Amino acid sequence: MKVISMRNLVCFAVEGAIFIAIVLLYLSANRGGRPLQLFSCAINDEKSVPISDRMANETTVTIFGAANTTEVSLNMLSDTTSVRQNKMGFEDILPLLQKAATDDKTVIITSVNEAWATPNSLLDLFLESFHIGKNIEHLLSHLIIVALDPKAFERCKVLHDHCYQLKLNGVDFATEKVFMSEDYLQLVWEKLNLQQQILELGYNFLFTDVDVLWFQNPFKHITVYADITASCDIFVGNPESLRNSPNTGFFYLKSTDRTVEMLRYWREARNRFPPNHEQYVFNMIKHELVTKVKVKVQFLDTFYFGGFCGHGNDLNKICTIHANCCIHLDNKLHNLRNATAAWKKYISIPVIKDKKRRKKFIWQAPRLCMPLLTRH
Repeated sequence: MKVISMRNLVCFAVEGAIFIAIVLLYLSANRGGRPLQLFSCAINDEKSVPISDRMANETTVTIFGAANTTEVSLNMLSDTTSVRQNKMGFEDILPLLQKAATDDKTVIITSVNEAWATPNSLLDLFLESFHIGKNIEHLLSHLIIVALDPKAFERCKVLHDHCYQLKLNGVDFATEKVFMSEDYLQLVWEKLNLQQQILELGYNFLFTDVDVLWFQNPFKHITVYADITASCDIFVGNPESLRNSPNTGFFYLKSTDRTVEMLRYWREARNRFPPNHEQYVFNMIKHELVTKVKVKVQFLDTFYFGGFCGHGNDLNKICTIHANCCIHLDNKLHNLRNATAAWKKYISIPVIKDKKRRKKFIWQAPRLCMPLLTRH
């Protein structure tokens, strides 16, 4: 009996070791977020997992299931194990990424030219919103401002610690670029090249246009389930529906082999839809990205991430306001200044003395731009 028991014990140990080896081989062969998907299924198939709203300090994210709570390192959620080849000419941004990134290798990226960076222009409004927003000033230490010309770079260095100059031979990006002009198209596609490089270097990023005002922490609404989380011009009510109209002026990408492939596919699709900007092309290929590249896409509700196309009216809930559906710099500035003034008025109302008034405060709808869809 003792001999049989010992033999059974040895067999059990060998079989267990073989099973573990098979599991490890499976996971290593399905990089790009697959292990996370399996883990999520094991805990009640919870898809909406918020990244900590203390983005600069937290290195773990808590996944809540019906019966248990598990903590997962955010480093496990980004597939940065493979060494990727840097072929796009932006390798000099790496030291800046290392300085600005959070513990889980996430940065915030925006871009400016001379017209947007001059005093009292978009960059000043953008940075001010972090200072007057609700507990988001610390996020500035993770912001990299990409300057598109030398004067914008010099102005950036006066205002901010993390500035990067995107150098393009023979291209003048200093002046205002009118929507859909030839220079505008070259600008938006060049930014996509840089974003792919950042992913290939192993960094997650949240890209935000400089005409976006930040009032509250957006990372509370970004999930680890999705490869890309994008804002919308029009939100249809379901964050996973591909009927949503995406706006690539505010989106988050995890660094995985799959998202690197997604950026490559996206850039190559430009030739299929000439002449058009990157947002239009993304909207045209979003079904292909899901079916062919297997990208998981999530869209942000305009109730929280509003703009001049459509927005919520509860300033206690609004995270960002984007000057979309609005052409020309002067019009954008006019409306963003009004939105900033409304936010300042809102936060000046005492919370304890007048909670009811604070909750019902409604900001004036933007003018000088296209008609809006407002949501209460």
